Amino acid sequence: MTSTSNQAVAEAVASLPQPLQRDAQRWFDRCSESHEVGEIHADMIGLLARVIAASSFAANTALKEWRWLINQRRQLSLPPDAHELEAFARQVAASPEPIETVKEQLRRFRHRYLLHVLWREIAGKASLDETLLALSDLADRLLEAAAGYAERQMQERFGVVRDDAGEAVPLVILGMGKLGGYELNFSSDIDLIFLFPGGDESDGDRSLSPVEYFARMSRQIVALLDEVTSNGFVFRIDTRLRPFGDSGPPVVSFAALESYLTQHGRGWERYAYVKARIVGPQPPAAISRELYEDLIVPFVYRRYLDFGVFESLRDMHALIAAEVRRRELADNIKLGPGGIREIEFIVQSLQLVRGGSRVDLQERRLQQVLPRLVGHQGLSEADAAALSAAYVFLRRLENFIQALRDQQVHELPNDEQDRQRLCVAMGYASWRELLDELQSHRGKVTTQFEKIAFRQRDETIDDHFRNRIIELWDEGAGSAEWAKALGAEQFADAGELAQTITAFAAARATQQIDTPSRHRLRQFIP
Repeated sequence: MTSTSNQAVAEAVASLPQPLQRDAQRWFDRCSESHEVGEIHADMIGLLARVIAASSFAANTALKEWRWLINQRRQLSLPPDAHELEAFARQVAASPEPIETVKEQLRRFRHRYLLHVLWREIAGKASLDETLLALSDLADRLLEAAAGYAERQMQERFGVVRDDAGEAVPLVILGMGKLGGYELNFSSDIDLIFLFPGGDESDGDRSLSPVEYFARMSRQIVALLDEVTSNGFVFRIDTRLRPFGDSGPPVVSFAALESYLTQHGRGWERYAYVKARIVGPQPPAAISRELYEDLIVPFVYRRYLDFGVFESLRDMHALIAAEVRRRELADNIKLGPGGIREIEFIVQSLQLVRGGSRVDLQERRLQQVLPRLVGHQGLSEADAAALSAAYVFLRRLENFIQALRDQQVHELPNDEQDRQRLCVAMGYASWRELLDELQSHRGKVTTQFEKIAFRQRDETIDDHFRNRIIELWDEGAGSAEWAKALGAEQFADAGELAQTITAFAAARATQQIDTPSRHRLRQFIP
């Protein structure tokens, strides 16, 4: 290194918290053994020191990809180039290279891209929206690359699956959770469901049924992205949200998905499908419309205020609270009290209740839909603003926790060095300062979580009156009995209200409802 570089490195290391200085200096010493640190422009050295101090993953990647880092000096100050990402995906999809070579190309590209994203985050140049979208775009395009490569391999061996009109049938990849909502974490699993619209046996010399054809193709996609090599992995892939989970087939036809959702779909699955989105290669528009408009939207959203969802949401609330108590998740910023999952629960629950009658609430991205929930018996402006601020803070913290070692973790670290790494990444002077901010946000989220509209019951109705109402309903009481009971509680227009209730109870539609609906109505009437 030159004397100027030595001075810049010394100043950069000295600016870090004391527990991180020794490791940072060791990194620069190790770097100078193989590379010329003086190649790094002086105005980059300070930021480089913060990046390698905040993330072991970034430190290792910067050493391995030194020449790329040097050449990216100007590009690092800009968001990742979408055109470059698309070009790489096309190159992989058309690659003649063997699968092991393609795996390494995918992993190197992914590591460079994540280093770029992290660089901008720590520099304070990227908003949370930019970061989450960039990470989601990476997954979309690399799924596209892997699917294109796998499809070409399948076609060479087994031909093409075609429909009755002779058109090629595509594999459709449904992204769930964070990927579906364009909100992917730094080191997250991607939740996928592999689907196909239908079709006959493939037309190659050796034919396969559509199920076997697309099952083989999906396994190759998983191998390209999920398998751990000497260069790590691209994305961990989780397919357990498919119909019947691990016990179900790996790839499902549209008809089988429709049958499952109609006959077996449960409340939590409606919640899960709020963010469902076709990812990777995009099928023809008609196929997309069939999947969304005919299958997913009718399953998730009802064309009325969906009070029937209250019961399943209450059950989910109880399960979340029980899990927090059982697993002692106080330090888990995703699953613990006041964490990311509680914010998602609040927002997606309100979407489920009202999204059928308000199309603008059928939005996958949490930060976009949150302001739309203000009013209409949803959230106040102050509550929505508090949830938004908490979400931004928690998601940034989550990304930096995962960037420490490229691991899917959500717990606050106990190690002093790791705590200081997070302070550097988040821009806090001390762990105490960061923790105080975290606790403030979590407290506000918990308050909203506990008072959300589907709490266990309406506390404004006393038990005696509730029980009397249920008793009258169960007995099929006449209007006179209803009028007497309501009058005793000082209801205005008790007689008219009594006639309305008895007419509703006697209506043919009310008499013909199924047992679960009858149970919900019994709880709703008080």
